[in-house]
Amino acid sequence: MKGFIILGVFLAGIILNLPIFLILLLSSIIPILLEPALRLDVISTVFYQNLDSFTLLAIPLYIYLGNLLSGGGISDDLIFISKVFIGRLRGSLAHVNVLASIFFGGISGSSVADVASLGPVLIPAMKKRGYDPEFTATLTAASSIIGNVIPPSLLMIVYGAVVQTSIAALFIAGIIPGLFIGLVQMTYSYVYAKKKNIDRTLEITEGEAPEKERRSKILVQAYLKSITPLSIFLIVIGGLTFGIFTPTEAAGIAVAYTVLVLFLFHRKREIAFYLEHAKITALATGQIFFLIMSATLFSWILTYFQVLHPLIELLKGIPNINPELFLILITIVYLLLGTFMEANSIVLIVVPLVLPIVEYLKIDLIVFGIITVIATRVGSITPPYGLCSMMAAEIAGTKVSKMTKYIVIFVGLFFLNLLVCIYFPEVILFLPKILLPKAWIGR
Repeated sequence: MKGFIILGVFLAGIILNLPIFLILLLSSIIPILLEPALRLDVISTVFYQNLDSFTLLAIPLYIYLGNLLSGGGISDDLIFISKVFIGRLRGSLAHVNVLASIFFGGISGSSVADVASLGPVLIPAMKKRGYDPEFTATLTAASSIIGNVIPPSLLMIVYGAVVQTSIAALFIAGIIPGLFIGLVQMTYSYVYAKKKNIDRTLEITEGEAPEKERRSKILVQAYLKSITPLSIFLIVIGGLTFGIFTPTEAAGIAVAYTVLVLFLFHRKREIAFYLEHAKITALATGQIFFLIMSATLFSWILTYFQVLHPLIELLKGIPNINPELFLILITIVYLLLGTFMEANSIVLIVVPLVLPIVEYLKIDLIVFGIITVIATRVGSITPPYGLCSMMAAEIAGTKVSKMTKYIVIFVGLFFLNLLVCIYFPEVILFLPKILLPKAWIGR
């Protein structure tokens, strides 16, 4: 009976288009009030147990890092670097969009920050060169997802905290799948540009380098601009690989290093600059942590009342079920949930519930984690919740409804990436096994 109440309140909240955190809280608190065996103080207990985590402290640090990089002009440097190295390919500006997202994702770990910082620069430029606004907005939103696959990744931190697995291994495991996603998107961009007969080459011109400057000098400039983002990436990944510090400590060191670089070399010496971005970070962190609290309470309630226990037993009883079939099914579930739920909510609610099946099928937690991160984050581009698509559409001067054709195509490309990860898990496990032989927990 309680299970029907929980699911009924949840579905009613979805239909009424209530904020997701409010839906989760109402779906959790109402059953608690109706259950004599539970007291209200169970709410604070669940909140405390799930937030009392040193690992989760990395989230505000990486958010602050992304804000500093965006506000400090590092995103402009990433665009310049991308133009220099791939500006002569067909569909060059589309490739720059994807490559810049790979670079930016490698130092911020946030899809929303990616769109907010790179979108206002790249979207108008792509439209000017003949790209459809709908394609431009969809590509910008889709490539931003790479920011949650290439390390560091906020979503990987949340997943790692939920299943108590190595975040360092998750970070390193995301490198090859993230690059593969970028390669697939660039391939499609090439086909699109060739079909439309647009964007043959991209020259480095006004405002970026003097018109008569030699190519070699431009290359030197690009290498110099790459020092800061590359060094931040190496600080995080190198420190984790060699066991110098934890993911949270890596985030703190990366923030301190970025502040030092911005202060000394980018002339960001006003205290107001750092305070303003700290304020933005505090607001974003509050939203994420409030979501974590409500989602973990909802997950606890579902577990307490065994709402999904029949479904879990049904899956276990399917004849000849294998890891690949289960991962395909859960990927479809993630994609459907992503249309109306935020990725962190999906991870916090679904992962604890399906973890017994994952363990029963002996699926590696790192493999499951990367597939979970990619599949849940695709919701950032699918309506009606797709926040990244909405942001990109607003910048491009179009509507998400007009982007449907390209959204379907890019979701299909993501599903292709996921199938590769499902049937060839070594794509995920290859680097962690090499770089983390002592800490490796894969089976």
